[in-house]
Amino acid sequence: MYLPDLKGKILVLLRDPGTAQVLAQRKAELASLEARAFLLAQEARESPLPLLVDREENLVRAIPEKGVLVADPFLEVYHLGPVEGVEEILDWVRFVGAQCPECVLPEAEWL
Repeated sequence: MYLPDLKGKILVLLRDPGTAQVLAQRKAELASLEARAFLLAQEARESPLPLLVDREENLVRAIPEKGVLVADPFLEVYHLGPVEGVEEILDWVRFVGAQCPECVLPEAEWL
């Protein structure tokens, strides 16, 4: 799977299996927020969330071990760093979902 294939929904990538386990228990909430979460790993392994394998470690190196990447449906990153837990992750997802990129005024040609 390539990152461009993940467009269309809010994206959450994380590295911590413990956080992934807790987040997996809130799959229904993620779905209602139109978000998808993946556990990021360097190799295939058991995972409570869908697994995204990054053998070349491009994303693994970018995301802190206890951190997350949260991106909008167009893959614009809104948060890349540590979080205090699942509630903070969901707060980021809600924040991203509240943004309205289609509501931005076009370049001010009319001014």
